Amino acid sequence: MAAILAIYGREDILNYVHGKIETDADKHEIEQLVQSDPMAAKTIIDIEKGHVSDTNMVDFLQYRRVQRLKRLAKSVGLLH
Repeated sequence: MAAILAIYGREDILNYVHGKIETDADKHEIEQLVQSDPMAAKTIIDIEKGHVSDTNMVDFLQYRRVQRLKRLAKSVGLLH
């Protein structure tokens, strides 16, 4: 599974959260990764911890994307 995370790594997950992934196929691949790779699921938790900007403002679209990935990881038991 670590090899998969190397292909679709932290940067790709961050791009998903920031809304920079354009195709549905790419979004789906990242969602599948989060459901199959514990390291990718852990990356979501790391991103969630840092989603508040310096001004303490929350970007709600980013927050929703993080929560979606988190729910997907929880649905298969990778997060508790």
